[in-house]
Amino acid sequence: MGSWMSKELTQDLAWELATGGPWPEPAELEGDEKYLAHALREGLKGVGLSSPNPPVGCVLVKAGRIIGSGVHTRAGDPHGEIMALRDAESRNEMVQGATAYVTLEPCCHQGRTPPCTDSLIRAGIVRVVVGVGDPNPRVAGGGMAILRSHGLEVREGVLSEACRRFHDPFFKLIRTGLPWVMLKLALGSDGSLGPIGRTTTITPPEVQLRAHALRRASEAIVVGAGTVAVDDPQLTDRWPFPTLPHRNFLRVVLDDQGRLPADRRVWQSIPGQPAMRAVVAEPPPLRDVQDLRLPPGPGGCSLRHLLHELVARGVGRVLFEGGGAVARMLLEQDLVDEFHRFLSSQPAGGPTLDLDLSGLPNLRVQIPFAGGCWEVISR
Repeated sequence: MGSWMSKELTQDLAWELATGGPWPEPAELEGDEKYLAHALREGLKGVGLSSPNPPVGCVLVKAGRIIGSGVHTRAGDPHGEIMALRDAESRNEMVQGATAYVTLEPCCHQGRTPPCTDSLIRAGIVRVVVGVGDPNPRVAGGGMAILRSHGLEVREGVLSEACRRFHDPFFKLIRTGLPWVMLKLALGSDGSLGPIGRTTTITPPEVQLRAHALRRASEAIVVGAGTVAVDDPQLTDRWPFPTLPHRNFLRVVLDDQGRLPADRRVWQSIPGQPAMRAVVAEPPPLRDVQDLRLPPGPGGCSLRHLLHELVARGVGRVLFEGGGAVARMLLEQDLVDEFHRFLSSQPAGGPTLDLDLSGLPNLRVQIPFAGGCWEVISR
């Protein structure tokens, strides 16, 4: 069970919550735990960029000093370990004899990039500290075994709970073929989204800005047609910090019959943030909008099929934002991994939204803000 935290809801804390945190503070730790916490913080820079690969963070330490750091930010590009080695080289640091701290077990197979184990061995790394093992059958302990067979000291399981939580989206993708699903709703103290058919502001503007961290941590956002009809949102990623040019953020609307008109703002063409329409019927096409034709499911489109379609487009994390009916279907079908619930201390004035949270037993954290709190409820 989580507890109320005294921390202020800053941008940094919002980003931690959006990426599975809060995360351990390096300054509060010592030894291996301290440097693994630094590697975890490095890994945060790859969230929303590296899917379907995990955003592995790595730091290299020699004589008690970080001499290199790196993170994996794009499938097909070098992994975190290689980026850390390159960073050390750019600083004219000698990595021979250093310790590598890695959030996830180094890979030991030839994929789109060479095995990281080979690079660590060739560089003269003498010790590797691993946060959590990689369940990918192509690795699954093999990386650590290869390192040990070449005489490197390997310590595993450091900050394991935090590293497991950080890499849970990747673990789920490997295990089930489905993306990590975050559900976000803002509710009044009466458990309502607000009066039906009316736009209702439940959280203050500064909290709404912080909540945009959830979009930046995802590769896709999904809403129901009702939300678009009433609120006419753009659904864009407006997190204030810049991102790498290759980031692609899909804006998906569940409009099974294709009834939403072409003047909705979500259909506007935005570079790097394509709009998509999930449909069951075959409605007339919309300019610059791709249709995802899905089999029917409860209440419209099959949500499980939608998730598989998103994975096929490189999505490892998806945010469902807004729409009481969509939220109920997701929870009833046990498709939610994390529920980000923004609770106001004031009533919203609409019907109570009854949600079955039996599949989400863990209230991991509550962060208060003026007039309410941000709760993260997870499996």
